[in-house]
Amino acid sequence: MVKTLVLVRHGAPEASSPTGSDLDRKLTSSGARALRVAYPRTFALLGDEVDPLVWSSPAIRALETADVVAAVTGAQDIEVHQSLYAQDISAFLAELEAVDALCVIAVGHAPFVDHLATRLLGVCPQFGKGTVAAIDLPAGVSGRGVLRWYVAGPEVASWEELSLVERGVAGAANVLTDCTEEFLASPDDPERLLQFRIAIRRVRSLLQFLAPWQSKKQNRRSEHVLKELQASSAHLRALDILSDAVDGLVESGELGENSLLPMACAKERSLECSSFVTHMRKLHAAKDLKRLARDLEHLSWKTKVAEKGLTAEDFRERFDTLFNEVDEDLFGLDLRDGDAVYVARRDTKEMHYVAERLGDVLGAERAQMSEALDEIQRELGALSDARSNKQLADECAKSPRFRGVRADLGVVARDQAEVVSAITSGLERRESDARPAKKKAEKDKGKKASKGKAEKAAKPGKEAKAEKTEKAAEGDQTEEE
Repeated sequence: MVKTLVLVRHGAPEASSPTGSDLDRKLTSSGARALRVAYPRTFALLGDEVDPLVWSSPAIRALETADVVAAVTGAQDIEVHQSLYAQDISAFLAELEAVDALCVIAVGHAPFVDHLATRLLGVCPQFGKGTVAAIDLPAGVSGRGVLRWYVAGPEVASWEELSLVERGVAGAANVLTDCTEEFLASPDDPERLLQFRIAIRRVRSLLQFLAPWQSKKQNRRSEHVLKELQASSAHLRALDILSDAVDGLVESGELGENSLLPMACAKERSLECSSFVTHMRKLHAAKDLKRLARDLEHLSWKTKVAEKGLTAEDFRERFDTLFNEVDEDLFGLDLRDGDAVYVARRDTKEMHYVAERLGDVLGAERAQMSEALDEIQRELGALSDARSNKQLADECAKSPRFRGVRADLGVVARDQAEVVSAITSGLERRESDARPAKKKAEKDKGKKASKGKAEKAAKPGKEAKAEKTEKAAEGDQTEEE
């Protein structure tokens, strides 16, 4: 005879299924995660000595909920009962009366669980998704039951944002594996190398953004693989950028049509490309990146995050903090300091990729910042590239492999020095023009803050105290283009 019936409404489901069948609707990833976090504590209320049977509706969302229940209670099997999906109370009670068990956990749907609870208790506790109610049946299924305990369904919102972020990271990691395969298939194509490096930087940017919440072990493991590949491909990318500059000078006539420099750059790139591809194969990079992508499909979070999730506000607050830091660095940037420009470009680019990939969580306003951030990093990139080209041209001029084209390399070095000067002057003029407006905005902001403080200080003691109480209650060169 059943002594205790535990009614469970399934967790948060998909709005529809790919097949269109209601039976095939699954739990959302956030709905399933919320149950996995909450149910160990919920079902511990049954005690250790209970050996329950787990019954479920045949609907996928109910079966997935029952899987979580079985895992936390130690139940070996899940029995499917059509009466739970058909919402046939009479048939269900007949099945319950016929079973030889002390405790049955039944996972079903609304309004079945509401109606059955009302019939047994005389009143109905609110059955939100994932809600669990344990009802003692001292007089059997035909008598009045007693509510033993009731636990409302777990909150899902904090897991929904986390799921969106996880999908964003997993998607970026999968793009990286595709770009890796495409590069290795055509390593002589500069565009394939560029996309490969962009994909690396995108994943690194996301992981650096998530570092406060992601497990250190997984974050560091991923960073080690990605940083090594980005650093080892940097010189190859630098040669591609230099080659573009050389081709431009040939087209403009500053280098003669018969210049041998383009051919020398192509030979140098071929050597470097062969070396890098050999390095990748030696490291088993393609396999490592596939393994990394599989690993990032299941982000490992720190304990507090795994227990409570994260809200959109958590992600937005971190984005705003990092964005303000980048904004301050850009405002005071010394454009003649190559290292400072490199760091500013890198940080701006990271924010661009985060805004681009996590826009659904960060919101439309922050997502739109992606374009502005990309424009800034491109301007700084043009400056960094010109500096890199000058330096690389000077270095190549010392190499025996460029012995016959040293004069042409001198032309490239001088041209790129002029480009650096022109870009620097233009950006400095624009910064100078924008400075008064920014200072005025900061001054107005300071005045507003001071006024607010003054008004607060002028309030009567009781009013100020009440407001305070109320507020307390609310309480390397490793860059791609």
